[in-house]
Amino acid sequence: MASLPAPNTLLRDLALPALCPSADEQLRRICAFLYVVGLPEVQTRALLAGYTPEMHAEGVYRASLVGGERSFGEWRRWRSLRPPRDPDLPDLVAELDRFVNRWRPRALSAAAEVADADDRDELEDYLGASFERPSRTWRAKAFVQGIEHLAEVPIPSYRATWAALVAEGIQTELTRFHEILKTVQDFLATTPLDADEIADIQAAREEGAASIDAWLTARRREFAGHFTEETLNLLALGKAVPPPLPDVPLSVLARFRPTARA
Repeated sequence: MASLPAPNTLLRDLALPALCPSADEQLRRICAFLYVVGLPEVQTRALLAGYTPEMHAEGVYRASLVGGERSFGEWRRWRSLRPPRDPDLPDLVAELDRFVNRWRPRALSAAAEVADADDRDELEDYLGASFERPSRTWRAKAFVQGIEHLAEVPIPSYRATWAALVAEGIQTELTRFHEILKTVQDFLATTPLDADEIADIQAAREEGAASIDAWLTARRREFAGHFTEETLNLLALGKAVPPPLPDVPLSVLARFRPTARA
């Protein structure tokens, strides 16, 4: 029977399949890198190569995504904001859809009234850009974010377009839109975990592994002139695939406290 894990449950503690070999390799590599780069004898030279605590924190975050070290509650909050599929709330999702279909043509019409040709073209490109997303809920949210952004841009043509929509009553309808969107998102955040979502979690981990490859490649370029090939291999930046680390907590890998000035 489907159930709802506690918010503080780590994703790795769910019944997830094993990572594919290439994703597992990238996870091994970044964990080895994070461990070795934090060693005092390596850290100083890494700082001289331009490595920073912010880069280290980014690497730890990537490792936590692929390793399933994020909480289920965090995953659900992210998923409710960007749902890959619409929930079983057809009437509410249809209302979100109608809002987009009603106000997108009005926004484009308002932009067409801008006098300056360059400003008009820029606005029409902005409003005419694809708001397509995997689900209608996500599409509607993206559209409204773009429309509300018009009021925040300190450019007269953007402000004028927003003012035209306000004159047509968009603010009143936006209140209702946000109420519906919140209802849909709250529903998404509390539905039982099912096989489709397990597959989505696994897909996100595999995609994250691809980003690790690019991140480590950038570190290889930065470190190449500062470390011997032997040290680069220890940092898992060479061809050799490191063995799995012992059960080292992510909090240990996250330690990177520079004590030397680069």
